[in-house]
Amino acid sequence: MKKIFELTNRYIVVATPLILFSLLSGVYATISVNGKNVIGMAVAVVILFLMSVTFVAGWGQMVKLAALDESPDNPNSIIKNFSFGVGGYFLPVLGLIIIAGIVTGMFLFLAYKTGMYYIGEIGINMNDFSKALSNQETLKAFLSGLTTSQLIKINAWNMLILGVMMISSFLLFLFLPALFFTCKNPFKALFISIKNIFSKNFFNTMGIYLLIFGMNFLISIFSTIFASNVIMNFVATLINFYFICCISVGVFYYYNKTFVRTHFGSSIDTYI
Repeated sequence: MKKIFELTNRYIVVATPLILFSLLSGVYATISVNGKNVIGMAVAVVILFLMSVTFVAGWGQMVKLAALDESPDNPNSIIKNFSFGVGGYFLPVLGLIIIAGIVTGMFLFLAYKTGMYYIGEIGINMNDFSKALSNQETLKAFLSGLTTSQLIKINAWNMLILGVMMISSFLLFLFLPALFFTCKNPFKALFISIKNIFSKNFFNTMGIYLLIFGMNFLISIFSTIFASNVIMNFVATLINFYFICCISVGVFYYYNKTFVRTHFGSSIDTYI
C-alpha cells in the first residue's frame, strides 16, 4: 500500500485528465439533456461515448507509466504520453468497452431471469417509483406505502443485482491492465485477464477487489452524507478523484508486479 501511495503522489498529474474529462463530459451531458431532438440526443450520446473511449485510451497509458515508475525524475512528463495512448489504444479500448458492456448485459439478463423465477414481480408502478426517486422524502413516503412482502422483494432484488454486478465486475477487474500490459487484442486480453484471476493469486486478487469495493462504499456514504454541505462536498469530490487515481495506479502496479515480468526492457506476460 505504501508503494501505491508513493506512486500516486509522485504521479499525481494523472488526476489532471480525469478532472478535466469529468468536468467537460458533465457540462456536455447537461447541455445535451436540455435538447428535445431525438436525433440530436442520439448524436450527443455517441459523442460522449467516443469521448469516454478517447479518455480511457490516453489516461490508461498515463496510469501504466505511473505504475511502471517510468519518469521518477520528471513525473509530470507522462502527460505527454496521453496522445500516444489515444493513438495506440483507441480501437483496443473501444473493443474493451463494447465487450465489457456485452458481458455486463448478459449478467444483468441472467439476474433478471433468476429474479423473476425465484423472487417474482414486486407489484409496483414503475412511473410512481421513478418519481419517488427524485428526493428522500418522496422515496420514504413511497416505501412506507408498500406491503411487507413488497419490501422483502425489493431487498431481494437489490441483493441479487448487487451480487451479480460484483461477480461481473470481478471477472472484468484485470481486463484494462491486461489490455495495456499484455495484448492490444481485447478478446485475447479478456481471456488473459480471466486466466490471471483464476490463477494461484486468486485470493490476493479477490482481496484487493473487495478492499476497493469496501473503500468505494465508504466514500459513497461520505459523499451522500455531506451532499448538502458545499465545503464538505468539495472535499468529498477531491477524495473521490484521488481514490480513483490511487486504485487505478494500484491495480496496474499489482498486475505488472504479479502477472508481468520485465526482461531487458520488454514486458513479458507470465501465464500462471
